[in-house]
Amino acid sequence: MHRHLPVRLSFVCVLALAAPSGCGDDTSGPSRADSGVVEAGAPAAVEGASLDATVDGGAPTATGIVVVNSDYSSASVSFLDRDGSLLMDRDGCLNSGSGSAGLAMTLSGDVVLPTQVPAGGPVAILDRGNAAITWLDTATCAVRGQLGVGTGFAANPHDVVTLSASKAYVTRQAANLDPTPAPGDFDDGNDVLIVDPAQLKLVGRIDLAPFAPAGVLPCADRALLAQGLVFVSLNAISMDYATYGEARIVMIDPTTDQVSGTLDLPGVKNCGAMTYVAEAQRLFIACNGAYGDPAVQAAGSAVVVIDLGQSPPAIVGQVAAAATVAAPYSNLTIAALSATTALAVANGSYTGPPPDSLWSLPLHANAPAKLFDSAGGFALGAVLADRDRQRVFVADAPKDSPGYLRLFDYTTGVFVAGKPVKTNPTQKLPPRALAFY
Repeated sequence: MHRHLPVRLSFVCVLALAAPSGCGDDTSGPSRADSGVVEAGAPAAVEGASLDATVDGGAPTATGIVVVNSDYSSASVSFLDRDGSLLMDRDGCLNSGSGSAGLAMTLSGDVVLPTQVPAGGPVAILDRGNAAITWLDTATCAVRGQLGVGTGFAANPHDVVTLSASKAYVTRQAANLDPTPAPGDFDDGNDVLIVDPAQLKLVGRIDLAPFAPAGVLPCADRALLAQGLVFVSLNAISMDYATYGEARIVMIDPTTDQVSGTLDLPGVKNCGAMTYVAEAQRLFIACNGAYGDPAVQAAGSAVVVIDLGQSPPAIVGQVAAAATVAAPYSNLTIAALSATTALAVANGSYTGPPPDSLWSLPLHANAPAKLFDSAGGFALGAVLADRDRQRVFVADAPKDSPGYLRLFDYTTGVFVAGKPVKTNPTQKLPPRALAFY
């Protein structure tokens, strides 16, 4: 959720018209189809990325935080150090007005970050409005290349999983209602697109339509690499948006580019954001429920924890929204405070009250604890937990406010709020998306 109310009230999964560009509660501004591959100059090779180079929220290999700031009309990218201090020479270093070398399309207002970024970068910026991926150098913020992934329709890319310097997966949430018969133009949608970041080329696709629950489209959302497999969450919504399928995760083997299995999540719907706790081999996923039907939405909303160390993976914990905070959890963000405690956002109301709130959700025994109320609904964006340094970062941008990145320290076992950070003081755009790099 967390978008402007006028576009939240109707959602478009397939066409991504002037309503949201995604399924479920993930709403945004208009999406525009691009013309396919954009080769803007000679890009530098994407170096240093590998299967084990992705960074989890608490990993000590992270060097800083990348932030996407946006008012949904324009966007900018800022870099912070790992303590949350703004690197002033990179305040809004890439923005909707930038005309950098290697940049054929300037940023739209609908921009997000990957679930995982390779340690040290580069950072793949997902421009869902332009259906394009832009790779940024973390040291200089220089554009290292840009690639259109729309292939002639509003593809609505939702995540990028970096597998190597020359291979990445891009989840495309939308379907093309009028694809060509040619298989090599990759214009079908409902898929994971295979791209070569070093050569800025589209090289293949993995069709997800056969793996969607019956009667709905897959609506691929977020994805991450864990235990040698790529896990993709499906929003699973019908073409007329009247039916939500049972939540499902698709598992892809990146060595074969084939779906190796699926995992159903009984009782929950519209699942999206994921995070992985490597030391415990646990995958956390946030489910928003059947958005659009308030009477039943909370009943289908939960945070689900999956043990990837088991074969096959098995659900080992679930915190239901209806039984705890009595409001649906956002499926746009999830963080893990530990292997047994999640951090999730409970959605408020745009017109208020209630506001959005951040909750600590233990899997066992202890009751959920509210950590923070925003000043309004549709305000809290990404939540990022640095378990190694025991800090939590929360993007907070209530309407009629410049927005801040809020820092919480929990080294004593009690959350203590620090001084909030203005992540884009030059343009005054509020923070929305966060990732370690």
